[in-house]
Amino acid sequence: METKKSPRRATVPENPQQPSPQDSLEQASAPDSVNNEHASGPANEQVSHAKPNDVKKADLKQAQSRKSGNNGEFFDFSTMLLPITHEALVGSPYGIRSHRLHRGVDVNVIKDEPVVAAYPGIVTMSRYNKGGYGNYVLIKHPNGIETLYAHLSKRLLKVGDEVFPGDIVGLAGNSGRSSAAHLHFEIRYGEVNIDPCTIIDFPHWSLKDGVDQFSMKKATAAHRKIQAKLRDNNYYIVKKGDSQGDVANWFNISIESLCRINNLKPGAPLKAGQKLRGSK
Repeated sequence: METKKSPRRATVPENPQQPSPQDSLEQASAPDSVNNEHASGPANEQVSHAKPNDVKKADLKQAQSRKSGNNGEFFDFSTMLLPITHEALVGSPYGIRSHRLHRGVDVNVIKDEPVVAAYPGIVTMSRYNKGGYGNYVLIKHPNGIETLYAHLSKRLLKVGDEVFPGDIVGLAGNSGRSSAAHLHFEIRYGEVNIDPCTIIDFPHWSLKDGVDQFSMKKATAAHRKIQAKLRDNNYYIVKKGDSQGDVANWFNISIESLCRINNLKPGAPLKAGQKLRGSK
C-alpha cells in the first residue's frame, strides 16, 4: 500500500496563544473579508491545530540556512514553514484584481491565532498602514527572500528583531483594508513578487513537490508578464496617513524609485487623493 506523505507544517512555539471560544463565534458570524470573495466557508470549519515538534529553533535555523540559499537561478524552498499552523481556506489568490496586482494570497484565519515566521531573518518593517495592509511585518531572510504578513490584530516584533523559524510574528486579524479576519501573505525576491501558490499546495496545506529546485527564472518571467498587463493602470491613490514608505512597499519598489518616478522630494508628506505611479 502506498504511504501518503504527511504535510510539512509550521513549527509552533510552546503554549501559543489560542483564540477564545468567543473569538471563534465572532469569526463564524463575521462577513466575508473584502479580500476573501472566493472563499467557500469560514476559516474555523477546517481548524486542526498542529502539534509542536521537537526541532529546536537553532537547529532549524541552521538547516534552513544550509538549504534555503540560491545559485542565481534556483531556490530551495523545501525548509520553508507555513505561516498558519493548520489547514485553512484561501480566500483570494495571487493575481490581478480590480486593475491592480494582488501581491500575495489571503488565507482565512481565526482572529488572534498565531502567525509564524517562514524562515530565520531580520525584521525590516513593522508598522500600521491604515489604507491597506493594516498591521504588517516584513522579514528579510538570509537567502534574499522577503516574506510579508499583513492584517494582523497585533504585531509582536519590531524593526531590527532577529527572527527564528516558527517564531510568532503577530496575531491574525482584520486590520487595515479588511472586513473579516484573514492573513495576507507575500513572498518576494528583490522587486519580484512570487506567487505563493507555486510553492504551497494550499488545498493540502503542504509544500509542493519540486520546491527544492524552484526556478527563479520562471518566477521572474511570470512577474514581468503580469506587470506588463498592469502597466497602463499601475497607480495608487494616496489615503490619509499614507507615507512614502507605505506606497513604495505597496508597489514593492524602493522609496528612491517612488520619488524618481513621481518627481517627489524624499520625505515629503503625501496628500490624500494624490495619484502615484509605480513605474514609468
